Parts: sequence; structure tokens; C-alpha cells
Amino acid sequence: MQSKFFIASLFLMTITLANTFAAESNQERDIEQTMFLKTRDGFDVGLQNYWVNYEEEVDGAFFMSNTGYKYGISVSGIKTLGNDYYVIGDIRYATGDVHYKSATGTGNVSDDVYEGRLIVGNEAIIENYLLSSYIGVGYRHLDNDLRDLGSGGYRRVSQYLYLPIGITHRFLIDKMSRISTSIEYDYFAWGEQKSYLSDVSPWYASVYGDPVNKQKKGYGARINSAYEEQNWSIGAFFNYWHIGDSEINYYTDGTNIYYGYEPKNNTKEIGIEIKYRF
Repeated sequence: MQSKFFIASLFLMTITLANTFAAESNQERDIEQTMFLKTRDGFDVGLQNYWVNYEEEVDGAFFMSNTGYKYGISVSGIKTLGNDYYVIGDIRYATGDVHYKSATGTGNVSDDVYEGRLIVGNEAIIENYLLSSYIGVGYRHLDNDLRDLGSGGYRRVSQYLYLPIGITHRFLIDKMSRISTSIEYDYFAWGEQKSYLSDVSPWYASVYGDPVNKQKKGYGARINSAYEEQNWSIGAFFNYWHIGDSEINYYTDGTNIYYGYEPKNNTKEIGIEIKYRF
């Protein structure tokens, strides 16, 4: 009788310990998965390759375009603040020759873009996925050199200041990988286009100088999705800008009055990016 009682007690003790160990293991696994879903401190370096199309229109008709492939590098710093908040600062540089096309001619021209962003976000885990919202400030600078076309070409510099507002959805594939997708609206706060018309000829320099056209209407949108592991990721992205007609500037040579503005334009960027986290 005592032997049976001892065996039963040992069996119950074994079951209890097994259940306790399983519960602790599940809890550790849940914590591990939760930590991998959440934003972590880090330093990312990425390589990009993308197709870009910039197109202007006047009175609804095609005016000019720049189309081609560009390659670039991105650097990001991520810092968590506690209470599910985080800050991300990132910069991007991309370059490449694009094909210029207009009624006056065609040819390849150099095209460089610089971009910097600072965002603050808040995230929460809901069941088995993560949702995050963020807002911030961004600056975009584009250098386009039409002098590559030969006589009559000039440099163009475009600058945007904008406020990115977005959401991120993240879910686990397994314990070692996840899918992260962000959708963003970019509120256009300010823009200007500087055209170095003094590059064209002395007459242009005397009449127009290097005009700056203020841009007040526009917006941007972005979507990106990436497969991510602990130290690297690969994903695709689509960036879009729509900018309205700029303000009109007026000029005179003492006899005649001239005017100029930056036409309505759209920019599309479609590409891939590979990142490594340090």
C-alpha cells in the first residue's frame, strides 16, 4: 500500500514538474517572440537599387521626363525609449544616370538624391502581431545636371521639407524571422526648385539669374515590405511624389516681360533594399 502511494505520489510530482517546465518554456518562448516583434536598438546599413521616373506636365500634356536606374546606400540608427516608444534617424544617398526626354531633345544626365528623416513612434503587440504608428520630419534634396546634354543645359536643384505619418504592421513567420510592412503619407510642408539658368548663356544670366520657384502644393506616399531576421533583411519599396505647379516668377530685360514656373510633376521610385544590422 505504501509502495503504491509512493509510486502515485512520484507520478503526480513528475506530471506537476513537467507542466511547470512546459509553462516556463512557453513563457520564455512568448517573451522571445515578443522581443523579436518589437523594435530593438541598432544600427542598420542598407544597399538600394531602384527604377525612377520623374515626369512634368504643362496644361495636362507631357513636357519632360527623367527615367532610369539608380543605386544608393542608407544608414539608420534606432533607439528605444521605454513604454513602447522609439526614435529612428536615417539618411539616404542615391545616384545614377537617367534618360532625359523632352520636345527639345534626349540624352543621359546625372541625378543625385539626398534624404534625411527623423521619426518618433509608438508600438503595441496585439495578439500575435505588432502595430506601430509614427510621425516625424523629412528633408529631400535632388541634384539634376542638364549640362550633360551639351549647349543649353543647366543645373536644377529641388528641395522638399515634409512630415511623414505612417503605420507599421509586423508578424512572425517563425522564431527567427518576421515580415514588416509600412504604409506612409508624406505631408508636403515646403519646397523649392532652383534653376541655374546662368549656365545657359550670358543673356539668360542677365535676365533670369538663377531663379528659385516656391512650391506649396503636393504630397507623397510610401509603402515598403521586408523579410527580416535578427541581423539582416531584404525588401521592396515604392515611393511616390506629386507636386503641383510652383509660384510664377516674373522677369524683364527692360523692354519685355517674361515669366517662369516649375510645372506640375510626379516622381515614382520602385526598388529593392538589403540591410544589415550591427
